[in-house]
Amino acid sequence: MSDNIENGQVERQDPRLQIISEAEQGSPFSQLAAADMFYARGDYDDAFYWYSIAVRTFTSNPNAYSAEVIKYEVSAAECNLASMFFNGLGTDSDKKQAFKLYAEAARKRHIEAQVQLGMMYVYAEGIQQHYGLGYAWLYAAELNGESRKDVKKVLKMIEGKMDRKALDNARKLSEQWVDEAILEKLAQRKKTRFAFISSWFKKSA
Repeated sequence: MSDNIENGQVERQDPRLQIISEAEQGSPFSQLAAADMFYARGDYDDAFYWYSIAVRTFTSNPNAYSAEVIKYEVSAAECNLASMFFNGLGTDSDKKQAFKLYAEAARKRHIEAQVQLGMMYVYAEGIQQHYGLGYAWLYAAELNGESRKDVKKVLKMIEGKMDRKALDNARKLSEQWVDEAILEKLAQRKKTRFAFISSWFKKSA
């Protein structure tokens, strides 16, 4: 960053201009930052433009980025762009495109995308209603750390509509979209519970 000296004072370049400059040069991280900046200001047309560019840049060469970048940065760009399509911000509302982008981000373990995808299935927002898939995505989000009351409420509502076997299948399906570290903890918890129950039955026999 260059400094300009004028009237004895050092004036530094506006960091927002630096972000836009780097975004224009092709940095997907700066493109995402520029999109976030414009979105926060309510400049939805510019935000939509930069989210679109960021997603395109990230996904054009996915092998260039680490698993961490794909999980956090790429999925965030996809989720935010999906939200703009869903709500018609900076573009016409297109729930099919929103669904596609939410699905991409949700598979990368992005919690908000998992919630929104699940809600789309439950309430038939642009797609056919499917309680099983809706439950699976919402349950995955909850396992990944989502604790919103509205998510818990919808999960409980679906539990009242599905039989035990269907719910077990949905929960099993959700495991492929849960962080591995969390799955390991769940597996260890099941082993501990099973060992405790086995021990209790042996003592009772």
